[in-house]
Amino acid sequence: MELQILRLFGGYVRIRIIGNSYDRFLNLCANRGIVLWNLQPAGEAYEANISRKDFKKLKAVVKKSHTFVKITGKHGLPFFIHKYRKRKFWVGGIAAAMLFMYWLSAHIWMISIDGNLSQTDDVMFEYLDQNGIYHGMKKANVDCRALAADIRNYFTDFTWVAVELKGTRLNIYVKEGIIQADTSRTDVKQDEDLKSGGKQENELVQADAPAIQEAFGSGAGISAAADSESETVPFNLVASEAGTVVSIYVRKGLPMVEIGDTVEAGTLLVTGSLPVYDDSGEVKTYQYVSPDADIIIRTSMEYRDEVPLLVQKKEYTGEEKRSVLFHIGSFPLGIGKISHSYEYAELFSSSRQAKLFENFYLPLSMERFWVKEYVWREEKRSKEEAEAIANLNFQNFIQNLEEKGVQIFENDVKIEWCEKFCTVSGTLTVGSQAVRREGLQEVQETEEELQVDEYG
Repeated sequence: MELQILRLFGGYVRIRIIGNSYDRFLNLCANRGIVLWNLQPAGEAYEANISRKDFKKLKAVVKKSHTFVKITGKHGLPFFIHKYRKRKFWVGGIAAAMLFMYWLSAHIWMISIDGNLSQTDDVMFEYLDQNGIYHGMKKANVDCRALAADIRNYFTDFTWVAVELKGTRLNIYVKEGIIQADTSRTDVKQDEDLKSGGKQENELVQADAPAIQEAFGSGAGISAAADSESETVPFNLVASEAGTVVSIYVRKGLPMVEIGDTVEAGTLLVTGSLPVYDDSGEVKTYQYVSPDADIIIRTSMEYRDEVPLLVQKKEYTGEEKRSVLFHIGSFPLGIGKISHSYEYAELFSSSRQAKLFENFYLPLSMERFWVKEYVWREEKRSKEEAEAIANLNFQNFIQNLEEKGVQIFENDVKIEWCEKFCTVSGTLTVGSQAVRREGLQEVQETEEELQVDEYG
C-alpha cells in the first residue's frame, strides 16, 4: 500500500515493448536497477509499468536490445498537475486537501475502550483527559507503553491493559480481576509485563463467597472454612437459623451437635475451644483453634410473590419529532434540542462518527435525536399469562437458591387468585449452611459459668 502511494506521488508510465529481444531487454533493465511491474503480454508485444525516473534510463537499454518502447498511459500526481496546470486554483485546492488529510492522519480522533466493567467510560475518559490524552491530540505525543502502565497502576481492578494506535484511532483494551498486592514490583517489571502480553507475576484470585438469601439470617452464606485471618483469631460456629442438623463434617474443631439434633438460632455447633486433659482425665487447659466444618441445617423459609392482573403498558401513538446535531471536534453545530407538547414522551438518540477507512476517523460526527409520544393503556392479563409469569418467577427463585448451594427438600407452594393479583405463597423446606461465626470469649465465659453452677 505504501509503495503504491509513493509511485502515485512520483508518477509512472505504462509502456509497450515491441521487438524480438524481450529477454535481453529485461536482463538489461535488471542489471541497471530499472524496476518494471505489472508485466503482461499484449498481442505480439509486452506492456509494463515503470517509474518516471527509470523511464529516462531506457534510452541505452532500447538501443542495445534493438527494441522499441511506446508510452500507452501516464499516471500519478506529476502528470495530473501538468495536465491541469492552467487550473491553478483547482490544483491548489487538491493540494491543500491532501495536506489537510495528512494533518488529520497525524492526530487522534477516536478513542475506544474495551473490557471495562467496574469503571464506566465516563470515568475512564475523565482519567485520560486529566493525563493529557484527548481527542485531537497528536499521535506522536502518545506513549502506548507508558499509558498502559499508568492505567493499570491507577485502576487496581485492571489486571491487564494494552494500548495500540491504528490510523487515527487509539484502542485501549483492559481485563479485570483481583490480584494479590505486591509493592516490590518496579516500573521496569511492569514494562516487561506489557511486552509479554500483560501477564501478571502474581496469580489471579477469584472471589468465592456466595451470599445466601437474607431469609437465612445475617450470617447466612458465610463459609465455615477458616480463612487467612481466622487462622490467628479463634472463633466458634453457631447456628444462624433454627432447624435440624442433617449433615455435619468437621475438619477442625470440636462438634457439639449430631445429625438429627434440633437447634435454635445461636446454638453452638462447633467450638474452637479444645479441652486438654491430664493423666487423671480432668481438663487441664484449653487449646484454641479456628473451626473448619461443613454443616447443613434443615430449615424452612416463606415464599410469597404477587403478579398483578391489571398492568399499565406503553403504547406509541406514532407521533414523533426529530433533530440532528453535528460536531466538528468538540464544537457543536446546531441546537439539537427538541421542543414538544406531548404529555408522555420518550427520547432516543444515536451518534455516528465519520471515517474514511476502518481506522481513519475524522473529527466530524452526527447525533440524531427523536422524541416519540406514547400513552398508557391498562390491560388485564389472562389467567394463563399470569400463571406462566408466576411459575417463571418461582423457578428463577429456586434456581438462584440452588446456584448458592441451597438444597430444596420440600416444596409446599400454592397459587391463589383474587380480583387484582395472582398470589404464589407457601413454605420451602431447605438445607443450607445456616452458620455464622461467634467470638470465642463469649462462649467460653458461658462454659465457665456452667462449671461454677455445677460444682458450686
